[in-house]
This record gives sequence, C-alpha cells and structure tokens, in this order.
Amino acid sequence: MTTLSLPRMRPPRLLSASAWLQALLGWRVLHTLAVGAGLWWSLTSAALEGPGRIAAVAAASVVLLLDLGAVAGLAMRRSFGRSLSLAADYLTFVGAILVLFQRNDVFRGLDALGATFVRGVPFGVVAILAWVVTGWGEQRGTLTQVRRIARYVAYAAVAGLLLAVGLLPGLATFLARTATPEGLLLLVVAVVSGYLAWRTFQSDVAEQLEVSNQTTRTLDGLLFASPNLLGFAAFFAGPLIFSLFVSLTEWDAFGDAEFIGLANYTQILALNVGIASAGQSASEVLAPGYFEWFSVGNVVVGAQDVLFWRSIRNIVVFTLFALPLSTIPALFLATLLNSKAPGIKVFRAIYFVPSIAGVVAVALIWRQLFDSTIGWLNYLISLTVSGLNNLPGVAITDPRIQWLSDADIALFSLVIVFSWMFIGYNAVLFLAGLQGVDNTLYEAAMLDGANRWQRFRNITLPALRPTTFFVVASTGILTLQLFGENVVLFPTTTPIGAGPQNSTLTPVVYLYEQGFRRFAFGYASAVAWVLFVLIFFFTLVQFRRQREQAEG
Repeated sequence: MTTLSLPRMRPPRLLSASAWLQALLGWRVLHTLAVGAGLWWSLTSAALEGPGRIAAVAAASVVLLLDLGAVAGLAMRRSFGRSLSLAADYLTFVGAILVLFQRNDVFRGLDALGATFVRGVPFGVVAILAWVVTGWGEQRGTLTQVRRIARYVAYAAVAGLLLAVGLLPGLATFLARTATPEGLLLLVVAVVSGYLAWRTFQSDVAEQLEVSNQTTRTLDGLLFASPNLLGFAAFFAGPLIFSLFVSLTEWDAFGDAEFIGLANYTQILALNVGIASAGQSASEVLAPGYFEWFSVGNVVVGAQDVLFWRSIRNIVVFTLFALPLSTIPALFLATLLNSKAPGIKVFRAIYFVPSIAGVVAVALIWRQLFDSTIGWLNYLISLTVSGLNNLPGVAITDPRIQWLSDADIALFSLVIVFSWMFIGYNAVLFLAGLQGVDNTLYEAAMLDGANRWQRFRNITLPALRPTTFFVVASTGILTLQLFGENVVLFPTTTPIGAGPQNSTLTPVVYLYEQGFRRFAFGYASAVAWVLFVLIFFFTLVQFRRQREQAEG
C-alpha cells in the first residue's frame, strides 16, 4: 500500500527574508521613537505616581535599550540585532497582554472563576468518563455507535462545564471591555508584536544574518525558559532592584519618592564615641543627634538610630546561642537515628515534625508553655524544686521564671523555640550525610582498635564537612532573618515582636515596624539592604572556611 507524503504547510510569509530585515529595521526605529515617547510621558505625566511611575519607567527603559541595540545590530547586519529585536517584540507582546488583562479585570475574574469551579465538577467528571469510554472503544475497534454517543456526551459536558463556571459570560464581558479605543489599541499592539517576534524567529531570517547554531539553540532555550525568567524578573529581581532605589529615597508608598542619596544609610550606621568625665551625662559627651547605645566605664558609644543597633546586638547574641544549639545536638541525634533499631523510622518522623509545623502554631504552643503562672515549664520546675526541698538540708526557692516578661530572659526563650523547631530538620540533613559515609572506613578503624569517639572524630566529622557547611550556613541565615517567632510570642509590645524593653527586637522586626507601621519605606529598604550585607558576609565566611578545610 502506497502512502502519500505531503509537504509541511507553513503560514504564508508576506516578505522575503531580505526584505523583512529592511522592514524590521524601519519598524525598530519607529518602535524606538514610540518607546522613547512613552518613557518621557512616564517621567513627566501627572497621571502616574509612586510605584506605577517607577514600574512604567523601568519597563520602558529596558525595552528602549533593547530597541537601540537592535537598531544598531540590524543596521550592521549582525546576529545580535535579531536577538535583541526578538526580545523587544516579545516583551512588548507580553506587556500588552498583561496590561489588557489588568485593564479588563481578568485576574479578578479568575478569582470569581475559582469560586464557581465547584459547580462545574460534575460536568468535568462526566466529560472525563465519556472520553475514557471513547478511548476504550477505539482500542477495542468496536462499538462505533457507543463511541460516537460518548464523544457527543463529552462535548456536551464540556459546554455545560463552561456555562456552569461562567466562563462563556466572562469571555463575552472580556470582549465587550476590549471593544474600546484603548482595549483595541492594546490588542493591536499585542498581535503585531507577536507576529513580528514569530516572523523574526524564522530560520530564513537567521540564515540572512548568518546566525550560528549555538545562538539558535540558546534562543530556543531562552524561549522555553522565558515564563520562569519573566516571573523571576517581575517578582524577585525587579522588586530587589526597586528596593535598592527606594532605599535612596524618602517615600511613604503613596506619593512620589524624594531622592536623598545615602542619607538613610548614614542615619542607620552612624556611631559616635565620647569620653565622659565624672558627673557628665551621655548627651553632654556625644555629638548632637546621637543617643547612648551602651557604655563601658567612662567610654560612651552613641548612635543616631539606637533601635537598629539594639536589633543588631540582639540578633548576634541570638545567633551565637541558637546556631550551636540547633546544629550540635542535631549531629548527635543523627548518629542515634542512624541505627537499625526497630521502629527507628518512627522516631525520625517524630523529630522531623516540628520543622514542618507552622511558625505561628509552634510559637502559640510555646507561648502557653512559657506562661509564668499556668505554663508547663514553670509547673515542672516547681515540681522539681518541691522534690528537692523534701531532701534533708535542702531549701530552694521556687524561681517562677518570667519567660516572656523578663528582659534578661525573653531572648533566650526565642533561642529555645528556634532550636526546638530546627534540631529535627538539621538532624535529618546530618542523617543523610551519615548514610553516605563508606562503612568500610569504620570497619577498618575498628580492626585498628579505634574506639567509638575516635571513629566519630576521625571519620564521621571529616566526612560530614559538606553537610555541616550547608547546615550551619542555612541555619545561620534563618537566625539572622528571625521574625515570625517574635511577633507571635510578643504581640502586644511596641514595636510588635520587640519584647520587653526591646530585648527581642531583630532587624526584620525593626524593618517591619519602619515599613508597614510607620510607612517609612525608604528607611525600611535601607535596613533590609544592611541586613542583606550582614547575611552576605556571614555566608561568605562560611564559604571561605569550607574552601580552606577542603584545601587543607
């Protein structure tokens, strides 16, 4: 039996590749002028202010740079001109679609669609069953009539699903809202930009510019990865750069930002040292605008922002205690869990549970445990003291520790909560590292007469260096970002989560206070970047230690 092989049909191309490149160069020039005009409008228009103006300026600036590079590349008939032209048209297409969706309230419509989704579940189940029957009949090659009926039932069920969830009325509303001058303009921009990007992507255009196979493969990969890359740019890299700009301004998140340069950083980091004579107060020896942070003897250290430096002191003390208490016990716990005792998997799960429990739930439980009058911790301490007092010659006063109201103890209460949460998680990480150690090393050491401690020190610890590095680095970063536990354990203090006399105030808590309660977003962004630098140097130190140990 002979089969005919038909040529693959391609969409019609209005221009040849050479003519298309000339037309594309003209289009890029016009597009550059239009984007430049849009950038100027974004900078000068009174209709935009605050984040809207900044977002519009940033988007127009990126597209304008791509257009300028594309014009230069296409004029010189270089391959990078095609790549930049593709990027500019693709971003214009995505931007026009998103603005059109936002203008037509599509995203709110999706929320409404989710609320009505339950009504379409029966129709969806019927459609799936009908398609299953159709597929089963095709495999059997029989029951043609049943297959036809099942297919019609599936079509009807899909139509019922669309009607039940309100998708068809929503589509009609979308089309009605698009049928306006602004909506049609956005639709035309999206269609034209999409077609230009598709046509420029074709192989004949690449051949005209002698694009290499490596460049083609790179563009293919970037095209498939573009949704993720755009999401990263919109929700991570973009806000990160935006916060850096905001940190150089004085802005309340509503009006236009006032650029003040490094003034926020100067106020945050400024310190002053004075020597106090007998009878002198701190305000007399410190420069104007500085307040006492701490004193050693007659040396007084002042700061313009005392609360920020208090938060740095608290987080350093917290890290010094919480980091070893979260890692060292986890290592020894992992060695115990690495046995083959009956039921050991149950214990592994039990120790891991606190790490997957919500921060709010865990903090609320510990808040009850820390209660000075009805909490279990003080109750157990009271029982222990009562038992010891029954011994002859022993008289101990019940301490009744004020876990959450004593400024000297509140921070260590946070250390207990944090360590309890992450010991199990770190133990699982250490356990994974232990199971990767070659057992023949232990057998050889035992034959040489090494005891348990010697095997642990000379075999286990060196083999766990990569795991230890990851555990210490990740746990240290978490300690420096402490926030949720403070807020739940100390919800009534000012700032919220700061504890008694600001004893549990941390940089993230202070950032939250400045940004979301006082609306000083410029200052809060500067605090965030200072914290970023602190975390960066902590991680850098860990990396260097790991490298030195590996080289040694």
